[in-house]
Amino acid sequence: MSQDTIVSFDENILQLPSCLAIHTQLRPSLNRFELKDYVDHMQKLCQTNQSHICGIIRKTQSETIVLALAFYRIHPTTYDTIRFEVHDLVVDEKERNHGLGTQLFQYLIKQSKECGAPSLVLQCDLTNTKAHGFFFRHNLAISSFGFAVKTMNLLENPSHIKVMDITDSSDNKQLLIQAQDVFLQLRPNLSSDQNTYIGQIHHICQTGPARIIVAISNDEKKDILGLAVYRISNNIKYSKHIYCDDLITDENKRSLGVGQSLINFMKNEATKLGLSLIALDSGCQRGRAHKFYHRQGFHIDQFEFTLFY
Repeated sequence: MSQDTIVSFDENILQLPSCLAIHTQLRPSLNRFELKDYVDHMQKLCQTNQSHICGIIRKTQSETIVLALAFYRIHPTTYDTIRFEVHDLVVDEKERNHGLGTQLFQYLIKQSKECGAPSLVLQCDLTNTKAHGFFFRHNLAISSFGFAVKTMNLLENPSHIKVMDITDSSDNKQLLIQAQDVFLQLRPNLSSDQNTYIGQIHHICQTGPARIIVAISNDEKKDILGLAVYRISNNIKYSKHIYCDDLITDENKRSLGVGQSLINFMKNEATKLGLSLIALDSGCQRGRAHKFYHRQGFHIDQFEFTLFY
């Protein structure tokens, strides 16, 4: 008699050979790991308490095996307050078409609702068309394109723009107030109340942890021309990398090199940290932004599916 159960994975489950075997079906790069190295890698990914791995196990009298697994992250963002983001969702190829994927997906929906997320976001490679079909059948829609750049070559940095990291600045509050109108152009869901807005940004920076940078006119006016929020992230597809949550240019200051200056700053930071990739996502409707990212060397390498509640 066997029993299938959905559980959060602990060290003992990660040590099961079936766990690595199934995960490798989705992420062939994991083939480089011996089982012990895989366990260490997954524990490091989950040590921040923002990343989690769960799945379906089958227990018999003689053994426990993994049938399906999911790797996901929960963190605060300016876009949807709490982001519930699924990076990996895979069912053992020998166990497919038995409803296990649906069971695991329903469990993830429950988890996302319990943590207060307004939606469930699921990232998927462009070529994984079978998974696309599964997501469409479960009422998800492609909401964004995932962009990535692996070369840190810098384009020309305009001399009239200065980029500053204001995360820990003594003038942080005042600069955030100056940047509020620009921030709201991209994220209208942010509070219009100054104190609430500042509290939201500080919470994101502290909990992420995330960094906030601003592009300022290099003259006596010191106008806020644009800003970006980014964090050091780590997942199985990209390993350690920079993920850009927000990249905003004042709608009245476009085509002046503001976005390019912000991206150059992040590329420099990636180089300093020994990282070789920057990733971001952009809504499907933002065609102008997509053209800009392509000019900056980014390419689309995944879809982002979303289920809104």
